[in-house]
Amino acid sequence: MNRFFQFSAFLILCSLFLATSCKKDDDGSSCGDNFNYALELQAESSNLSAAAQTYAQDQTQENCEAYKTAVQNYLNAAADLDNCVPVGDRAAYQQAIDDSQDSLDALQC
Repeated sequence: MNRFFQFSAFLILCSLFLATSCKKDDDGSSCGDNFNYALELQAESSNLSAAAQTYAQDQTQENCEAYKTAVQNYLNAAADLDNCVPVGDRAAYQQAIDDSQDSLDALQC
């Protein structure tokens, strides 16, 4: 359970990083001046939060699998936005995704 909360805290920190990196991409992509990671990931974030709460309250196999799916969906959506990350921040962004993926892969249901 402790690892679960550490992983959830890590995802929240990644979300904060995303929310504070909201500026136009340096390579001229279609992300635009008003691009907002938090808005782009809102559905995945809401689903992840709900799945985390459900799993924390009732640690069944089914809830664990739903949580893992929600995390994977969030990471996939975040990875799809990598072209919107400023060039100077891309390595740290990818490292955060990779670290989260490693933690997810280590989560046993």
